[in-house]
Amino acid sequence: MSIKEGINFLIEVKEELKKVTWPSKELVKNATIAVIVFTLLVSLYLWGLDIIFSKIITFLLER
Repeated sequence: MSIKEGINFLIEVKEELKKVTWPSKELVKNATIAVIVFTLLVSLYLWGLDIIFSKIITFLLER
């Protein structure tokens, strides 16, 4: 890749970035909160399943 091609590439990247529609700060904040809440809920659900299955397996192995 020559220097001229590299410069042309960077110019094209700059032009493409002007076309991007960036999300608002509020949208990013709300989406981040939603992801964190969803992740916590799924984590709690899987933790609960882990405890239940552990107790079942322990009960079956002790018989």
